[in-house]
Amino acid sequence: MASFPDTPATLLARIAVQATGHTDEAAWLRFFELYAPAIRKFAAGLGARDESEDVAQEIFLKLVDVLRQGRYRADAGKFRCYVAAMIRREIVSQWRKAQARGAAESLPLDDLEADEEPAVPPAQAAIIDAKWRFARHEAAVEHALTRTALSARSRDIYRAYVLEERPIEEVAARFGVTKNHIGQIKLRVGRMIATLEEGFAD
Repeated sequence: MASFPDTPATLLARIAVQATGHTDEAAWLRFFELYAPAIRKFAAGLGARDESEDVAQEIFLKLVDVLRQGRYRADAGKFRCYVAAMIRREIVSQWRKAQARGAAESLPLDDLEADEEPAVPPAQAAIIDAKWRFARHEAAVEHALTRTALSARSRDIYRAYVLEERPIEEVAARFGVTKNHIGQIKLRVGRMIATLEEGFAD
């Protein structure tokens, strides 16, 4: 079971190169486990569903360089906007390569120059931010339901009641539990999800 006790700022600091030139491998692992699912979901939401895994891998290769070389500055803007822009740029780059091979039919996003610095256009900032937040939430839900100590029964109850939006009476009868028990599972999983979402840097 993975947990993410670090604050976002602390986690980013730990994965950057220190004076010794060493990185914190445990922090990198936590960073990857937290961000990879969200990056894949965000890329899929922008139209790169089939390429989302490739996009995630490329983004992490680039983030390694950016963070180790100290090229990301917290005072330059929100980290989520920085990552979102990197994802958009990577999708456009992959689309252009596919187009050159004759394998792409339409551009999934607005046009973005391949060498443009990561920055979110003001007119689209709110939309992109909302999509990134949604992707982060979905990733946190997925993590809570698949990579924590929850029992399979509790996961099934949560999915039926919260994700499938089944009436509580139906879920109680189906699993032979009380409404109060269902409420406790919803609260417990909700806290897990909130903790995971707090692990993302703004």
